[in-house]
Amino acid sequence: MELVLNNPFRVLGLPATASTRDITKRISDLETFVELGKVKSYPHDFLGLGTLDRSLGAIKDAARKIEQADGRLFHSFFWFRAGDSVDELALESLAAGSVDEAVALWNKQLDKRSSKKYTWRLNKGVLHLLKASGKTLDSSEMDKALEALGFVISDDLDESIEDVLTGNEARLNRDSLLKRVINELVTLVQSYSNNPYGNNAFKIVDSLWSFPAEAINYATSKILNPLIEEIDDAIKISENLRANDDLEALKSKNHLDKVEKIIWDLKEMLGEDDIRFQTVANSYADEVCACAVKALNHFKNTKLASILIDWAGSLPAYSRIKVRIEENIETIQEWVDNDEEDEVFGDIVKRLKVDVYTLTQAANMLKDMQFFLAQIKVKVGAGDNRYRKTSSACAHHILGFLIHTVNSAQDSFDSTKNIKELHSTISEAISLTRKLLLLDLDVETRARVNKNLATISGIDNQLSMAMTARANHSANSSNIFEQIPGWMWIAGIILLISMCSGK
Repeated sequence: MELVLNNPFRVLGLPATASTRDITKRISDLETFVELGKVKSYPHDFLGLGTLDRSLGAIKDAARKIEQADGRLFHSFFWFRAGDSVDELALESLAAGSVDEAVALWNKQLDKRSSKKYTWRLNKGVLHLLKASGKTLDSSEMDKALEALGFVISDDLDESIEDVLTGNEARLNRDSLLKRVINELVTLVQSYSNNPYGNNAFKIVDSLWSFPAEAINYATSKILNPLIEEIDDAIKISENLRANDDLEALKSKNHLDKVEKIIWDLKEMLGEDDIRFQTVANSYADEVCACAVKALNHFKNTKLASILIDWAGSLPAYSRIKVRIEENIETIQEWVDNDEEDEVFGDIVKRLKVDVYTLTQAANMLKDMQFFLAQIKVKVGAGDNRYRKTSSACAHHILGFLIHTVNSAQDSFDSTKNIKELHSTISEAISLTRKLLLLDLDVETRARVNKNLATISGIDNQLSMAMTARANHSANSSNIFEQIPGWMWIAGIILLISMCSGK
């Protein structure tokens, strides 16, 4: 942890409460030792904490960092202070390499004393900060460090300033100091990939509870503002892509999905009642909705519009934006339903619009209808009401032609007296009518088909009888029509009425 291990007070081998005179003298001494090629060590080096760079460059850099009051006070919060005999004893343990013993000494005093020395808490916090900062960040140790530092800044800042600056705080900007401390802590926790404080380290705000309110607010803004800016930037990019009619980008959600996780992170951070969250969430969801509308209105791509509007509906949105999204969900769904129905039923609907003129055409059309109905059945299932209605419509379409054909054949028979031609037409009509019964029909349609089949079959039987009679009595009469009983024409009239009634 560079802030502690390379702290300028450690480089100089001094406690954070060293006087200006002590600091000046130590800088001079160390520069002299370096020039002479000598290595000098001090009690506050604490080499057990890690290696120490005491090169001429490191010495000059340390001197520069604490030259001004604000830098000196800032770095003092991340190094040890010798405030009393307890601190000295604990620091001796630390110099001997016993970190836990030093912590135990400070904890013991903090637990039993009603009047606590702030340096005990601060020194202990520095050690917790070191223990927290390994290959991964230990949030438990970090919380202890933050608690200690927060209490010192909240309750003992004046005393701390006096101990470190000894009356030289005229140019000190306390607000800048506080922000600098928060900046350092937030940057530290955000640098760890194990994310113990969650994505973007926002949960560290909860661990800053001992800090002044303005520090907590600043930490919130420091983490929050870049996230909001990232979302705003993504929205602006999407708006430009929409304006440029970029379909390929729209298919990739205009790259808005890259920042979606931030929306959910913000919801967890701030809560959905927070006006800042609602504002950014509404802007984001509204842009996704606008993308869906673009896909529908401009590109006529209902599938893409459906994907985008469903996504918008899954996002947090509030007030008028939520209502707008819900309205567009309903509108786009209607288009999707129409397109899906057209995709499934379109081919067969086209055939229902084709007029039939011959029995051969009717037979071929029925084959086509059976093929497409089989495909529809696989897609929607036999129990689908639309499928059964369509299948019944196909039967009505073919049956209507058959009724017309049989009745026309009977009318022609009155003038041609060609019984074979009439029998052939009726036989083909019977065959096609029977095939209609193989379709999945509703109850009324099936009843109509069966009734007309029975009527046509009855006429066919009478025609067969008449033709047989003609064969048997051809020698006695040259007029076959005299051999057809009068009741047969009545049967034909019954057929006409039955077929035309649709019952």
